[in-house]
Amino acid sequence: MANYTGAGATAGGAGGAGLLPVTGGPGGVWFWIVVFVLVSAGCAALRLIPRKAGDDG
Repeated sequence: MANYTGAGATAGGAGGAGLLPVTGGPGGVWFWIVVFVLVSAGCAALRLIPRKAGDDG
């Protein structure tokens, strides 16, 4: 059985290191995660709220 743990850790580390300069560091990553979660929660809430009959827009 082959051990692929080292390859996965290397690829994951490289992907994370490449993302940091784009987002402005670790704080930037969390900021975008929070933005994504809030937008997703807002869209889900809008789908759950009942609308008036005839309100198509």
